[in-house]
Amino acid sequence: MNGDDFDVAQCLRRVREQDLEAARVLVERLYPQIIRIVRSHLPTRAAEEDLAQEIFAKLFARLDQYEERRGVPFTHWVSRLAVRPCLDALRAERRRPEL
Repeated sequence: MNGDDFDVAQCLRRVREQDLEAARVLVERLYPQIIRIVRSHLPTRAAEEDLAQEIFAKLFARLDQYEERRGVPFTHWVSRLAVRPCLDALRAERRRPEL
């Protein structure tokens, strides 16, 4: 994903086959991207790890919905998936501001 020898399609295939090592590698590869998205969308950083975990849970739950498209990298799909929970957290924070 970072321009090295990492084969996204093969990793995703292994994750879909319940390969825990492939899932770990995928999380390690995507964590910097996801935490960057979380940090850019949240005004407070108190729950950023919780939100990142929620995003990874959604990612693995919806992995079967991902279809490789020519010219659209997997990271774009991940970014789109990550932004929605961030926006939901912002809305929730506005509804229940901490004192």
